[in-house]
Amino acid sequence: MSRPIPIEKIVESLKEKYTTSHFIKIENFSLIKKEIRRVESSVFYLGGYNWKLLVYPNGYQGCGDDHVSIGIVKQDSVNVRLQVELCIVNQLERVWQSKGEMALPPELSWKGDSDLITHADLERKGFLIGDCCIFGVRFFGVEHAPSGTAECFSVIEKPRNHKITWMMTRFSSFEPEKAHHSNEFVVGNRKWKIQVHPRGCKEGKGKSFSVYLVGNGFVNKALSANVFAKFKLRIIDQVKRDHVEKAYSGWLGEESDVSHGFPEFMPLKTLAEPYLVNDKLYVGVEFELISVTNTC
Repeated sequence: MSRPIPIEKIVESLKEKYTTSHFIKIENFSLIKKEIRRVESSVFYLGGYNWKLLVYPNGYQGCGDDHVSIGIVKQDSVNVRLQVELCIVNQLERVWQSKGEMALPPELSWKGDSDLITHADLERKGFLIGDCCIFGVRFFGVEHAPSGTAECFSVIEKPRNHKITWMMTRFSSFEPEKAHHSNEFVVGNRKWKIQVHPRGCKEGKGKSFSVYLVGNGFVNKALSANVFAKFKLRIIDQVKRDHVEKAYSGWLGEESDVSHGFPEFMPLKTLAEPYLVNDKLYVGVEFELISVTNTC
């Protein structure tokens, strides 16, 4: 099945026609459906407030894993009464499917459509073409903008630079009570650092070696958004290659210095050969999957 026009032109025509709307184009949908419970848009501004659009590829809270669910979440702590419409775009007919307008009462920050479309209808009816689909939200009774807005969400398996190793020489000279950072590196469209605490932190303080992945800014003015990642943090066994590894899968916030890791990564009593050899320690991260969000 092919589209009558390229998907980029479909998105542009949607933004031009629906000027009080925001769209999210999701690529690699089959992989996302397998790996991610919830897709998050970036924070966007519509109707005088900030919002996030959420897509649940396998349904939301018990509606059945054969459906796609969609919802919108208000990011501001204020009461607001609006009419919204949540939709999925038919790429053959360039129209959207929805259940119609829904009221968002002042006391609610979330509004959703738990069974927007079935998995069977996605591809059969032209909503999923080339493993790509488009979801959106339209606001009613708000001031029109020059154009609607849109973004693209995709995931990359084993991205470029997916393996990074930090060689910590003269390890004994690292101040034990401080956090130490690797040089900055880029994976996806975000900058990262590895962070270690030689004498541990939080519940690992004084008994464990703590290791974290820290997210910093974004590259090339990329869209600032939460990032979904699957990665492993590891300490290298320099003799038998029997590395110590711990895995993480989930979202990391868009804020600078947001981190996830393990305060009890490795007991201090085991931080010796074959891991610490000649006062040298290797700490690494390997990304299995990472999300990328860009404007479109």
